Amino acid sequence: MTQSRIYILDWLRGIAVCGMVLHHGLFALEQVSYMFGAPIEFWVLQTKTFWVLQEIFVGLFLLISGICTAFSRSVLRRGLIVSGAALLVTLATGVVLPAIGIDGLQIWFGILHMFGLSMLLYGLFTCQKRWVPIATAAALFIFWLAVITCEGMAWAENCKAVVGITPAGFYSADYYPLLPYFFLFLAGTFLGPAVKDGKLPKWFYTARLRPIEWIGRNSLWIYIAHQPILFGLFFLIYYFI
Repeated sequence: MTQSRIYILDWLRGIAVCGMVLHHGLFALEQVSYMFGAPIEFWVLQTKTFWVLQEIFVGLFLLISGICTAFSRSVLRRGLIVSGAALLVTLATGVVLPAIGIDGLQIWFGILHMFGLSMLLYGLFTCQKRWVPIATAAALFIFWLAVITCEGMAWAENCKAVVGITPAGFYSADYYPLLPYFFLFLAGTFLGPAVKDGKLPKWFYTARLRPIEWIGRNSLWIYIAHQPILFGLFFLIYYFI
């Protein structure tokens, strides 16, 4: 059994996106309230329970993304699209927002960066052309040697943050390094063929949750758009109150 679209993957991803949007909405409201001198603090954001829920949503998103590689016509193309979106987020938060006086929201390596790099690495290492994985491994080895050799230089120290080694003074408002999160993505890629071949229980292929499915199908664009929309909305509300 091979099914072109497995709806439970869409609505599980949609639930994960809703959880992330809720988190970012509360965070955005806190930040905007501070900008207008009327601070609001959501204590729940600092609790261990909320952190665990956040990690569950991120883990679910990663696992499903890994599973979906089995259905993708080009993981590399998808990785390039997500990486491009991540670059836009960095430009917006690291260049545009500081230019208009909004600081402290810079995202240098967030969840989109990690998703994009995970897809690119997987796509390169599973490429059917044998020389591509070999060249990729050699290039990464040489690059890491350069990072170690140039230890102490700003560019090298910041590159370490990609794999979870954060230098002194490094800050990213959204930070998800390649390690350990890449392993969850890989776990999904191993599950993907079994899911695609219909080896899971029948209900897995028939369960529907239509409104949430739409969110899951458009998760990338919702993720990109929701943060500026939320910040803009809360800014306007505070401005006109």
